[in-house]
Amino acid sequence: MRGLLLAVGVLVFLGACTASSPRRSTISDEELLSGKALDPTFAVSIPVISMDDAFSLDGEMQEFVRQVRDFGGNSSMKVIHLLQAMKQQGLFSLEYNEALTHTVSATFHERRGNCLSFTMLFIALARETGLHARYQLVDVPPQWNLDSDLVVIGNHVNAVIDSRTDRDLVVDFNKANFRGNFVTHKIDDAYAAALFYTNLGAEAILRRDYPQSFTLLREAVHARSDVAPAWVNLGVLYGRQGLYDYAEASYLRALQIAPRERSALANLAGIYEELGDKERAAEYRERVRRYQDINPYYHYARAQKAYHDKQYEDTLAELRRAIRLRSDESVFYTLQGQALMALGRQGDAAKSFARATESDRSESVLRTEEPSSASSAPGRLGQASYPTGGGVLAPYYLPSHD
Repeated sequence: MRGLLLAVGVLVFLGACTASSPRRSTISDEELLSGKALDPTFAVSIPVISMDDAFSLDGEMQEFVRQVRDFGGNSSMKVIHLLQAMKQQGLFSLEYNEALTHTVSATFHERRGNCLSFTMLFIALARETGLHARYQLVDVPPQWNLDSDLVVIGNHVNAVIDSRTDRDLVVDFNKANFRGNFVTHKIDDAYAAALFYTNLGAEAILRRDYPQSFTLLREAVHARSDVAPAWVNLGVLYGRQGLYDYAEASYLRALQIAPRERSALANLAGIYEELGDKERAAEYRERVRRYQDINPYYHYARAQKAYHDKQYEDTLAELRRAIRLRSDESVFYTLQGQALMALGRQGDAAKSFARATESDRSESVLRTEEPSSASSAPGRLGQASYPTGGGVLAPYYLPSHD
């Protein structure tokens, strides 16, 4: 699942060089959430779906679960029965739309949604069967879109089934996006609700429905005030209204929660440019450059672009840099093999493909069938985008392939 598009200004080494201390905003959380600085239309009360309505099952869904529950068995068997029933119900033949966050019941009945929607649905059904199911964030690698100077931070969400007798099971609706060696974080329901409203708020920004976006992002903060992406997207909203001081305050609030929140750091570079703080903006942009140089996935993205442009020697050069930085990433060797094949070096290509296979680690993951629409051509990132100066959205939790 993927985050929305972020500027290439993605920083993780906040203390990597001597620099001035971050600006401190005098704008309080209460003022940011009041919307007083915004157009009066933002103050109009807009109905927002409640958490209960977003995450609950209706009567038809409860009857569906009852039939599964009758099979009994331990946790592993219950999961298998549930997945089989979902497949028979057509819930694996869903219309996959990463820019569409649905409630649990809407996903069940309309058979469409994004990865967060599918995970919400599975967890609601699993809990109704008596399983202890939780949400889990997965930190997947960033991907750059070099043509538009944007980066995708692909934070992914899946489900974890806890068991007293069996080892925990991971149920993932996008098998291309989860690897056993990715860092994971268990999150509670309030955090998941904050992500839900953050998603909806981001989608409203894409539609340019800014009053709706403000209401939804405020709801995300009310669900849990320590979810940094909600504050980042609030900063995007303020930035797109030209309220750069408020945008900066929102980004700084996100950094109080998560000092390495890459989208907040990236957006601050653009904000300081808008505020006329050229020195601080240049400092942040230099950190961007340093981050790119030491990030293997940046070089992989450059290799993807070179391959798309049929510049196969350049592809191999960038992949050598990526592999020096991380030698266990199978996709690097796969693309290397494809470039070598294009150059007629079949023997070397076979070695690269073999290395790619070796790098694929075995995983204890129970997966669903991947929706066919989740795949895409290498390097294609088809989401809407914003220029750096205008603000770009924080990761909101959608699949990492367009």
